[in-house]
Amino acid sequence: MARAKKEKKQDDKPAVETLDSRALDAEKTGEELENWAEKPDSDAYIEAAKLYTKIAKCFENKQEQMDRIEEYWSIFNAQPDENAQYSGNSQCYIPAVRNAIKARMKRTLAQLFPVNHKHVGATGPDGDIPFSQISLLEHYVRSANLRDVVRADLIAGDVTGQWNLYIDWTKTYRKVTELMKKPPILEDSEIGVEVEDVTVDEDEWEWEKDPKEVIEEGPDVVPFATEDLAVYPPTCNDIQKATATAIKLRMSSDAIQQFVDEGVFVGHTAKEIIDRMAQPSKGREKYVAPKKRTGDAGIRTEGTYKYALIYETHTNLDLGNGKEPCFVYYAGAEDILGIIRNPFWSGKRPILSAPIERIQGSAFGVSMIESVKFLQWNLNDYWNMGQDSAQYALLPIVMTDPLSQPNYQSMVMGLAAVWLADPNKTKFTQFPAIYKDAVALCQAIKQEINESMDVNDAMLGKAPQGRKNQAQMAAQAQAQESNIIDNAKRYEDVILNPLLEWMFELDRQFRTEEVTVEVLGEVGVRANLQVIPVQAFGERFFFRWCGTSYQNNMQRMQQMIAWMNVLRGIPPQQLDGRRLNIGPILEFGTEQIFGPEVAPRILIDERNLFHVEPDDENLMMHNGLTAEIHQADDDRRHIQSHLAAAQMTGDPAGLFRAHIQQHQQAMQAKLQASQPQPQGQPGVPGGAGAGVAGTPRSGAQPGQPRPQGPPGMIHPDQMASPTAGPR
Repeated sequence: MARAKKEKKQDDKPAVETLDSRALDAEKTGEELENWAEKPDSDAYIEAAKLYTKIAKCFENKQEQMDRIEEYWSIFNAQPDENAQYSGNSQCYIPAVRNAIKARMKRTLAQLFPVNHKHVGATGPDGDIPFSQISLLEHYVRSANLRDVVRADLIAGDVTGQWNLYIDWTKTYRKVTELMKKPPILEDSEIGVEVEDVTVDEDEWEWEKDPKEVIEEGPDVVPFATEDLAVYPPTCNDIQKATATAIKLRMSSDAIQQFVDEGVFVGHTAKEIIDRMAQPSKGREKYVAPKKRTGDAGIRTEGTYKYALIYETHTNLDLGNGKEPCFVYYAGAEDILGIIRNPFWSGKRPILSAPIERIQGSAFGVSMIESVKFLQWNLNDYWNMGQDSAQYALLPIVMTDPLSQPNYQSMVMGLAAVWLADPNKTKFTQFPAIYKDAVALCQAIKQEINESMDVNDAMLGKAPQGRKNQAQMAAQAQAQESNIIDNAKRYEDVILNPLLEWMFELDRQFRTEEVTVEVLGEVGVRANLQVIPVQAFGERFFFRWCGTSYQNNMQRMQQMIAWMNVLRGIPPQQLDGRRLNIGPILEFGTEQIFGPEVAPRILIDERNLFHVEPDDENLMMHNGLTAEIHQADDDRRHIQSHLAAAQMTGDPAGLFRAHIQQHQQAMQAKLQASQPQPQGQPGVPGGAGAGVAGTPRSGAQPGQPRPQGPPGMIHPDQMASPTAGPR
């Protein structure tokens, strides 16, 4: 941990204290955080001072990109800007691009997060599925609110052309207060009395406050703006292989003081750093124009908010033992606040950044709005022109001769008005209805925008025009899903899969406490709570995100069912020495259809059920856990023990009663199994072989059932009612 942190007394700690990876790495090793910013004569300091000009130049060269991104966000937020060519009374903004981006985000998010608690797949070093590690990562996916993070990142990716996530590990110490019921303190005269002779009424017990310290730790995933990232050289396609990467940190005085306490910033306090950076002699201004904000780090002021703009740079410097990954914090060309070793043992830079469409020779991509921005601006102009035209077209124009109609002032529009005018001298006309042409033109432009952004009417929640049968609807749905699946797969490959690796590596490095997570396990194993110890190094795991694969598996379920019937129909002598086992097919299909929470209740694997003593089952049910019966249980002895325990506890949740009924049913089943059974039961699926009612023929393909109805019934494909179901 940092030096300043060690000097703090226990009573001086705040009620809530959050430490990041920079302080946690030093805290875990017990060593002071070494900072090369205190060594101006070191090679690392000299190399870092030379690197600042290159980083500042990278941000300066991004000015054109920043201007374009500002236009893109104005289009997405439906904010009029100087790109509007028509200036009239109407100031509407049609959010066509915004609707398309949000439709893409919703569809992609549904592909990435299809079901709850089923996002991570893994393979262990021994070939088995590591359920504990998978459940741990599922726990971090929920605790980090990854769904909301991905939602924001998908929108920012379509707008700016780049997906960006910053990864860190935080540990929060929180002081909480609980109420504990304790017996009263004995008087001095009662000190010598034996404990067995002292009886205290429970009503005399007192409630007392019991302060405790709660520790919350886990990965912290934050999306950041593309404008705040610089890559040197900018032609590098891989962030991890770049010479240097830099990200802007906008830090308040409290945030700077925290870095000072952790030892990341050295030499001055937070107030001294801000005052020093704000000095006019350093060539900085307290107010910097928006077009000049990329030139240099320093103090910035937006409205009443004053913050320090710090460049966090990730590069490799000579720290005494050769080149090592490190973090450098710049407050200006001559102000290096900190140079520390990379706190992550993996040596990776805590940035996941990838373009939505890879461009050769550039680290950044192109926005989805770039190709349709002129269409959006024209759409707004034409719509506003049509709205202004509609204001005139909806009102009639009265033409009259003022010399022949001296009372023309009485012809002002009013309810039940009487015009004192010669009708032969008065003529009504109509303003041209230009808005009708404008509406048709705007619809064509919106359709072009949707096609350019891979969006159709179904993604926008609109029914397709014209009469479509079931086959046409299915083809259209498949066509619109193909583009979204491609986008979701790329996000999995470049962002989510590396993120899972990051989470596992951070857990192995920083977690020092046991964590209790929900372990789902295989199909047939009931979900339970398992305490996962600190992960040990030496084992290699391969993690992958299972969003799009789950959706693809659902589309292949029909083919799987058909092929299972084909396998069942192959004679054993034609299997060429192989043995058919449809158990994995049943497990996979059940879990894919019903989910990992319900599947264990449908297919129960007897291999994972163990004999448990009745006393242990009583303890489980008393604590609210469900106990499963086993074939080897002595049902009579279990029932006697459970009845006695239910009388003692009262069985408020009804777990004992349900468990006793299961034992009674098991006794009846064992009794029936001991009696001889007739061979074959006609009419029962699978009871008398192939061809029996309810049993699919071997090799049969699943098809749509034929509708049974009265003579002359209208075919479902020909029914115009939207409530008519498919065949």
